[in-house]
Amino acid sequence: MEKKEVMKILITGANGFVGSNLCRHFLNKGWDVYGLVRRTSDLHFLKNLDLKLICGDLLYPEKIEIPDDIGYVIHSASLVSDTADVDMCHKNIYLLAVNLVRKILSLPRLPRRLVYISTALTLGFNGLNISEERPGESAQFFAYTRSKLKTEEYFLEQRIKNKLPVVILRPGDVYGPNDRTTCARLLRLCERGVPLIAGHGNWRFGFCYIDNLCQAVDLALLKEGIEGRAYSVSNNVLPTWRIFFSGLQKGLHKKQRIYVPVWFALSLAGLIENLNKIFPRYDPPLTRYRIKRITSDTTYDISRTIAELGYEPDNRTEHQIGEIVSWYLKERRDGYIK
Repeated sequence: MEKKEVMKILITGANGFVGSNLCRHFLNKGWDVYGLVRRTSDLHFLKNLDLKLICGDLLYPEKIEIPDDIGYVIHSASLVSDTADVDMCHKNIYLLAVNLVRKILSLPRLPRRLVYISTALTLGFNGLNISEERPGESAQFFAYTRSKLKTEEYFLEQRIKNKLPVVILRPGDVYGPNDRTTCARLLRLCERGVPLIAGHGNWRFGFCYIDNLCQAVDLALLKEGIEGRAYSVSNNVLPTWRIFFSGLQKGLHKKQRIYVPVWFALSLAGLIENLNKIFPRYDPPLTRYRIKRITSDTTYDISRTIAELGYEPDNRTEHQIGEIVSWYLKERRDGYIK
């Protein structure tokens, strides 16, 4: 009987929101998973997962030991911030990618595929069915977006220069269990009775449930002949911000009773941004960009992702929101969220 090949994969940023979900996804499929984490990282999302940890920091790649026979790589390690400055983004987005590639090129052979998790913001925002052919309003006023775009360009250069078999995925607004950056903050605000919906709330957005992103990564790793291409990823049936926010509120048995006019939300955000200029260490909970995002339509064209990758997104929005709330409540019970 022929022995089945064990697929060996390296996932960077394995302890983070996206990385930890990817680890779980590929372990469930029987892959041999190696997770790259910093020695100081919080690893509780990886608890009870049968993966092999590689401790190291991509800012110091010479100290990282990657097995010579790694067949696949997912690069998900990245700063995620719409307020970080140029130096922070350059260091924690672009340089991480450059150092990873250099490390990979030092191996005896290239992996069969490398998937880079970028962002749909490289295509813009504030538009419907945004694509490379129909870009939205530029988001390059963010250092984050510029660094992501620069990193995409670097990977594509390496595809030509060193035949690196890279595929780029551009997810929309990724939410799901283990999302401490956005979901946990939104749910904390819900508990405190802070109104989340601005205006009528009936604008659609590129909601990408984490399991759908994992599916897209899986497909991008194994589909032949797509090296050098980039694909947008989101759910296919998209909720409005009202549906999303009210679903979070309902999960915590809360109901929004005050609806904030858009002009007031923008004015308040502007005031908070000015405070941030005076007190730079203050992390603003609200910005004009964030208000603009939840008061305008931003969706991405995923037709090519469906056609070329065979992507079949799960569109059960209510169920997905319920999973997010359940995760949050468990984190609260376990003391990880105060």
